[in-house]
Amino acid sequence: MDVEFAILGPLEARRGAVQLDLGPFKRRALLAALLVRINNVVSVPSLIEAAWGDAPPRTAQKNLQVYVAALRKDLGLRDDLLYVPPGYRLRLPARQLDMVSFTELVKSGKRALRGGDTRTARRLLGDALNLWRGDPLPDLAQVPLIAAEVARLTDLRLTAFEDWVEAELDLGHHARVVDVLTEWVRENPFRERLRRCQMLALYRCGRQTEALAEFESLRQALTRELGLRPSPVLERLYQAILRGDEDLYPPHLENDTVAHMSMLPRDLADFAGRDQQILDILDAFEEEKLNPPVVLFGPAGSGKTSLAVHVAHRLRARFPDGQLFVGLRDASGAERGTAEIVAEVLRLTGFGVDLPESPEERLATYRAWLAERRFLLVLDDAAAPAQVRCLIPGTGDSGVIVTSRRRLDAVESVHHVPVGAFDQSEALELLRKLIGDRRITADPVAARRLLAAAGCSPMTIRLAGARLAARPDLSLSDFTARLADDRLLLDELTVGDRSLRACAASLERDLDPSTHQALRRLGALPDEQFTLGDAAPLLGPDVAQAVLDTLEEAQVIEIESRADAVYRIPRWVRLFARESAMREGA
Repeated sequence: MDVEFAILGPLEARRGAVQLDLGPFKRRALLAALLVRINNVVSVPSLIEAAWGDAPPRTAQKNLQVYVAALRKDLGLRDDLLYVPPGYRLRLPARQLDMVSFTELVKSGKRALRGGDTRTARRLLGDALNLWRGDPLPDLAQVPLIAAEVARLTDLRLTAFEDWVEAELDLGHHARVVDVLTEWVRENPFRERLRRCQMLALYRCGRQTEALAEFESLRQALTRELGLRPSPVLERLYQAILRGDEDLYPPHLENDTVAHMSMLPRDLADFAGRDQQILDILDAFEEEKLNPPVVLFGPAGSGKTSLAVHVAHRLRARFPDGQLFVGLRDASGAERGTAEIVAEVLRLTGFGVDLPESPEERLATYRAWLAERRFLLVLDDAAAPAQVRCLIPGTGDSGVIVTSRRRLDAVESVHHVPVGAFDQSEALELLRKLIGDRRITADPVAARRLLAAAGCSPMTIRLAGARLAARPDLSLSDFTARLADDRLLLDELTVGDRSLRACAASLERDLDPSTHQALRRLGALPDEQFTLGDAAPLLGPDVAQAVLDTLEEAQVIEIESRADAVYRIPRWVRLFARESAMREGA
């Protein structure tokens, strides 16, 4: 895996999710000097000055060769860091250095502005600005070669921000930028282009007095500090604001009143685990890719929705026009129709009474609206491929994340991400976040037994954690003993309107009556693990294999060894099936 470098903030190098140690100051200064002059030859004297300043040792050139060799080895740069007289050149593609990605996005954004495509320009420039994490290379800024490049980058960032703000204002998004402008003006008080944008945004937000006050503040500062007056452009804007000139308002943009709306559920503060799945999803949404629909599939209680929402929050900068969470089932758990869902999305995105009459026109409007934007849809709890297929945008840069208990192989070009139970380390991490480290540290053996008794799905751990958090006097060992009792598990893992029973009942909803009945028969199994031979007397030898295949596809059971026909049914599902069978028999 290639190493990715970042200099638009503190110097960083990452291989996947792992941040690499870049070593002592001299080695980091050498790397930074090569990165700021990426794809260009940096002379040996310049590199020596970057690492040792104006008092290099006699062995500086030999030491430099040692540092270069270490960079090649440790950072995988053997073919990229080359000696080219009179110095060294580091070559990297845009995706491996944030500075290159930034400059390419800015150039593309400026081209779009020159071509009159304001919406695309706003998106590209916004993506460029989102790459910045703070002041570039703050601990290396005293190095002259680096300082000069940092100054250039900082100026380019400021210009890109001004271009982005003006694009937003041209699109009528003054409310979005008015507050962020305040901070930029504070840091660049004599930048008149910024002041003009700030005054215009304030005025359009109905804050005329503040807009005039900003002009007066600049006028006094220019007079006091530089002996100058504001430019004629600002003077004319000031007079237009005084007159209340109607030309200062943006053009009416039909159906654009909800730009950058974010209607996601909140991200869980105690979200834990899923590092590999998160990387997989984020990789599917990389800039150069075509945004394939991403389907998170897995059994009930595996945390698919929480994962989808967590990643959607992380992708907000990637989809600047907005993010929307849509449930694909109604309150009773029944599948919602595509026409109903499309109508809901259109109403939420500003169509209101202008909603087209026929379902076909609504779907066409929905796709046309998405095609012009970078919007992220989270479609939760899909019941079938047909429900999802019509909701996927036909073209454009919008993205879709779907959660489902089933793989949706019938949907074309889908990127599937399996979401199963936690491993023990992930489960323990979540439990620690829910009940605190002290109780787990006090009895780590009981904590591991608790996970074995409750199961390692996020849902069961959250229910167990909620019960323990509400009872700080209850020891882990006592609670684990309750969970280990088959008669008590379903009752103990119930918190308010959340329960294992409700989740298990929702499993039956998606099964046909015969498969539903077969699941109840599996409640008679003595353990979670079973074989085809164990199931055959309960299900019937002629149909057992077909029934188990159906339950596996529905993510109710899982197969542990296909060669040996060994299956596993979650303990809580087996106990609910047994309870349901007894109730039905009664």
